[in-house]
Amino acid sequence: MSNLLTSGSILTAFLAGGIALFAPCCIVFLAPSYMAVAVKNRRWRLLPLTMIFAAGLASVLLPITLGMSLVSAAIAHYHRELYLAGGLLMLLLAAWSVTGRMWSLPSIIRAPDTRRGDSASFFSLGVFSGVASACCAPVLIGVMTLSALSANPVSGVALGLAYVFGMTFPLFVMALLWDRFDLGSKRILRARPVRIPLPGGRHILTNTINLGVAAALAVMGGFVLYLADSGQMTSGPRSQVMIGNWLGSIFRSINQALAPVPEPVLGLGILAIGGIFAFAMLRDRARDARTPTDARSESTDAPSSEPHCH
Repeated sequence: MSNLLTSGSILTAFLAGGIALFAPCCIVFLAPSYMAVAVKNRRWRLLPLTMIFAAGLASVLLPITLGMSLVSAAIAHYHRELYLAGGLLMLLLAAWSVTGRMWSLPSIIRAPDTRRGDSASFFSLGVFSGVASACCAPVLIGVMTLSALSANPVSGVALGLAYVFGMTFPLFVMALLWDRFDLGSKRILRARPVRIPLPGGRHILTNTINLGVAAALAVMGGFVLYLADSGQMTSGPRSQVMIGNWLGSIFRSINQALAPVPEPVLGLGILAIGGIFAFAMLRDRARDARTPTDARSESTDAPSSEPHCH
C-alpha cells in the first residue's frame, strides 16, 4: 500500500482504500453485520444508507488524513476499549432488532429516503468500521501517508475522501445492485410471523427477518468482544492477506497504466463514479415519490408480522 501511495494521486488513494478493505482488523469482518442491517431495511433504498455508512467511516479516517494525530493516537492507545464498546453496541443493536424497530438519525442530518430506516445503525457501524480499520497498521500507515502527501487541507480532504470511497466501493456496488433488482422483495427474504412468549402472559410479535438480523449482529458482536479480549485485533486469516496482496498487484498495474493521465482527469473520473451512485439514488427517490405510498410499502409479510409487544 505504501508503494502505491507514493504518487499521492486521487486514483492511488482510491485504489489503496480498496486494498485497505482486506487488511486485517478492517471493515471486511463487519460485512455480515452490514448485510444484516441491509436485509432488515428491505422496504427502503439501500444506497442512501450506504452513504451514511461511508460518512461514519469518514468521520474517523478523514481527521487522521488531515493530520489530526490525536485521533490516531487515541485509537492506537484505546483500541481494546473501543472494540469492547463496538461489540456491546452490536449486541444492543441485536436486542433492538428483535423488536423490529428502527433507529434513525435526527431529521436535520438525515439522508434522503431514510426516514424510517436504520440510518443511525448504519452510521454507528461506519464509525466503528473506521475505528476497527484505523487500529490496523497497514490502514493507519496509508492514511498517515496521505496526510504527509497532502500539500494543503483541500488536497488532504480530496485524498481522504477518495481513500474512504475506495474502502466502501464494494458496498456501493452491492447497494446499487440490491436496489436495482429489488433483492429485498425476493421470496428468500420473506418474513414470517413469530410469537415470542414473555413472563406474565405477555408476548412479542416479530418475524423471522428480525430474528435473523438479531442473530447475525449478536454473533458479530460476540466475535468483536472475543477479538478485544484475545489481543488479536490487528491480525487476520492468511486468505484475507492473500486477497489484499493480489489486489495490490492488480491495482499497481492499473496505477502504472493510467500514470500518463493528468491528475485532474483522474479526479474527475473518480468523481464521475461517485456521481453514478448519487444519480441512481436520486432517480430511485424520484421514482418512489411518483409511486403511491401503499404500493411502495407493500410488504411480503403478513400484517401480523409487524413487531408488537403484548
